[in-house]
Amino acid sequence: MLLTVAENFKKYTLEALPTLLEKIAYISSLQKENGSYAHWGLNRIFGEQKAQKAIQSAHSQLVLDVLRSPIRSLCRQYEIALEETRHPDLLNPESLELKAPATGDELLSAHLRLVEESLAVVADRKAAPPKAA
Repeated sequence: MLLTVAENFKKYTLEALPTLLEKIAYISSLQKENGSYAHWGLNRIFGEQKAQKAIQSAHSQLVLDVLRSPIRSLCRQYEIALEETRHPDLLNPESLELKAPATGDELLSAHLRLVEESLAVVADRKAAPPKAA
């Protein structure tokens, strides 16, 4: 059975990332300033237009999944992912940036920034030495 571009991207790329946060951080890292995505393999195999459409579709769905998730659950995912360090670069607190698809929806972007800031607080709390009693 042949996979669509979107199915291929989900199966061979996104499934390698265990948490929702790692997936959204990865797609955010692919997004260029002009809103397009840099993914050499998909572009080469399927063509740039199909690859862009597949990644944007996955990005849109993941953003909705993040925004529908309780912040407590996202923070737990973040803590677990930081401890397991399978992909430390993706969730590096200093460089973590969760981006919305390039649709011009400022409210969506602002909501993702709030999630990102909440995760930064969790990272700071984890990195801070425990207070003496």
